[in-house]
Amino acid sequence: MGQTTPFPEPDSPSLEPYLVYSRVEIVAVLRQLLAAGALVTAYYDRDAGFAVTAMLTVKPEFEAVVFDNPSDAHALRRLLAADKVTFVAFLDQVKVQFTARAIEPIQFQGHGAFRGGVPDLLRRRQRRDGFRVRTPVAKAPTCAVPHGEDVQQVEKLRVLDISIGGLALLSYPAKLDLTDCEFIEQCVLDLPGVGSVAVMLKIHHIDAMPRDEKARRLSCECESLAPQARHLVQRYVNLVDAESRKFTSRVA
Repeated sequence: MGQTTPFPEPDSPSLEPYLVYSRVEIVAVLRQLLAAGALVTAYYDRDAGFAVTAMLTVKPEFEAVVFDNPSDAHALRRLLAADKVTFVAFLDQVKVQFTARAIEPIQFQGHGAFRGGVPDLLRRRQRRDGFRVRTPVAKAPTCAVPHGEDVQQVEKLRVLDISIGGLALLSYPAKLDLTDCEFIEQCVLDLPGVGSVAVMLKIHHIDAMPRDEKARRLSCECESLAPQARHLVQRYVNLVDAESRKFTSRVA
């Protein structure tokens, strides 16, 4: 079963490249799921049953990942009785899977919840050469997008996340109205600490932003990125990833 399916994938040598063993990186991914409010599907009874939940907190110092109780009481009883539970979630369209044992019921902030341990390994179905990072808010990169008949007229859009294969932009249709499958030439990425990169973008999806009804998320593919440009984008991705790891190691 592939990356886009919500079902658990069995262990396989072909999936070894996607396994994460670093505790720091595992905790970082779990916290990203928590911060994103991602829905998590918990599979039990050898994946025959499932329940939808969400993370409430991640406490590596107590070896605890806490989840909200599912609304189905019968599913909750079966989940708590299972000897193994496999969790599947999606973070920026990247599939994340991990397993927990000894699930136990708890109270969290006055409400019913359940907890499992921090996993020893985690599967993140994303190639390293397509590794995507969320950009920092304080020094977010921008993309100058030309519009209108005059190519000198540009709109600077904030880059929300980026990889060498593509990026997501924050746009406001009132200022810049774009459409699915549209190609945008002569864009310029400004990557703090790295430099500027010329790029042509293809818009694949336009989605509403959950906390700003006027905003849109543009999911874009980088078309025919030159080798030097690929190097600069990868360097920026590595810098952001390194800074994220440093922060996580201080709080883990």
